[in-house]
Amino acid sequence: MKNGFTLIELLGVIIIISLLALITSVAVTKLVKDSKQQLSNVQKGLIVEAAKIWGADNLGKLPGNGECVYLSVSDLENEGLLDNSENLDDNIIIRIKNKLNENGKEKLEYKINGATAGCSNGVKNLYKDESKANIPSLRGLVPVVYDEEKSSWKIIDPTEEWYDYDNQWWANAVILREDLREEKNIGDLISVPTENNDFASSDVLAMFVWIPRYSYTIGNTYGVMLNGGSEPSQSTPGAIDIKFVGVDSIKENGLAAYEGDTPSGWYTHPAFTFGDEELSGIWVGKFETSHETFYNSTQSNNLSCTNELCENADGIRILPNVQSLRYNDVSNFFFASRSIERDGNPFGINSSLTDTHMMKNSEWGAVAYLSQSKYGKYGNDDYTGVNKEVYQNKSNSYMTGSSNGTPSQEETIKQYSYNDISSEVEGIGQCGPGASTTGNITGVYDMNGGASEYVMGYYTQAVSGTTYPWGSSGTGISAGFENKIDDKYFDTYIDSNYSEKTCNNGICYGHALSETKEWYNNGFRLIYGAAPWMTRGLITKTNDSKGEGMFNLDMYQGINLSTISFRIILAPIS
Repeated sequence: MKNGFTLIELLGVIIIISLLALITSVAVTKLVKDSKQQLSNVQKGLIVEAAKIWGADNLGKLPGNGECVYLSVSDLENEGLLDNSENLDDNIIIRIKNKLNENGKEKLEYKINGATAGCSNGVKNLYKDESKANIPSLRGLVPVVYDEEKSSWKIIDPTEEWYDYDNQWWANAVILREDLREEKNIGDLISVPTENNDFASSDVLAMFVWIPRYSYTIGNTYGVMLNGGSEPSQSTPGAIDIKFVGVDSIKENGLAAYEGDTPSGWYTHPAFTFGDEELSGIWVGKFETSHETFYNSTQSNNLSCTNELCENADGIRILPNVQSLRYNDVSNFFFASRSIERDGNPFGINSSLTDTHMMKNSEWGAVAYLSQSKYGKYGNDDYTGVNKEVYQNKSNSYMTGSSNGTPSQEETIKQYSYNDISSEVEGIGQCGPGASTTGNITGVYDMNGGASEYVMGYYTQAVSGTTYPWGSSGTGISAGFENKIDDKYFDTYIDSNYSEKTCNNGICYGHALSETKEWYNNGFRLIYGAAPWMTRGLITKTNDSKGEGMFNLDMYQGINLSTISFRIILAPIS
């Protein structure tokens, strides 16, 4: 009987153990490699999605066709597009290239760790002014500035200075005609109508103004005076205090009013909460909406838009010196606004990145409050006293951008164009741009006069305790809706007295209702069961001499009328 192993047996055991170890090592190595590959795919997916958002926001920064830029994880992190990036490999590079598709249209191509030959070594940062306003989210829009010497708009490099909210210069951007999007370059002049309804002369389909996210508070009943001056009153209200805030800032829910003598009680404006999205800002139609085909049509509901796939929406235009589109009920205006983002739309709007809709009452309030702050016309030193109110558009033919050159109720023969800066008078400012929310050409127009504008603000109770179902005729009322739309597209009001329970049992902060009631002696007529839809921007002068103005409120049935238009909003979504 043998005790122990022979040398040959021992060597055999060692060889067998070695083979088993080798096999195990290969299996483990493959498992680790597969695991790493899975993690890498997750990383790549996150980075590509972040880069797609970056690309959509920064089309104006990209080189011409066939050229490219590359970005690192750190670049995307610095833009606020990646979370938990410490777990991502910063050596992963994404290459973004401009490329023509089979239809000759520009299309962005994204590749992970793509070759960097021929690429720009990174990109310049987008311009950001000193006001702390959120950087405008372009997403296919083209940034522009106005060249006063050439009386024309000009495409601007968004890495250069193109807005300054501290000095009442708001960011403007346009949607170019499809056939010009590849031809126009930074520095090129672009045309908009200068003569009535000259749509054919325009390089532009629509013009928008950026309203950055902010919190606000109101001192006393009529605001506070800037730089001293007399006590604010109903006819000459003071400033609304505003501070710009980021999307990542905690939403403020104060009383929107001073607690003492200093700004306090800050409240984040509700226009920047869109359903489940918190927005960095919104793009507001610079003028009342028009239509290249139906601008002068008096046919009832000429848009014929009954859903979000309405092809007649292709003719929508937002331009100066054209007639406002009217003669449509609320539902036609709403569905046209939604349809400009449908697949294959001529505006180049990507519905996964931008939501298009009809202006809500709260969004009207966001523009009005910003105008009545140091960042808007109220803060523009070219205007004093009652002239700080947005001047009226009293065009009898509803021409967009027209200016009466005064906020008064008096009729005048002269109507100034939106860009007429030739008649500048101390304290009165520029007669044309005086009709904008900034007192210069960069603001929003037609918020005082022109046509009235339906906004998506709806009174839900016909009689106490009775709620109108969407699509019902009620007492002959029909705005054209057959079914209820998504809650994020309209503001609901349940109390016609605008008490503290008006907005779903909450105070209507930011809605330009009780907070700014009859400022500048503007009219104020409450919606109620028989007239449940809000209109803004114009009201017939009443016996107490209260009338037109940016802060006025009126109500109608939601039906098509010859005197009511609407406005479009672009909301950048994640």
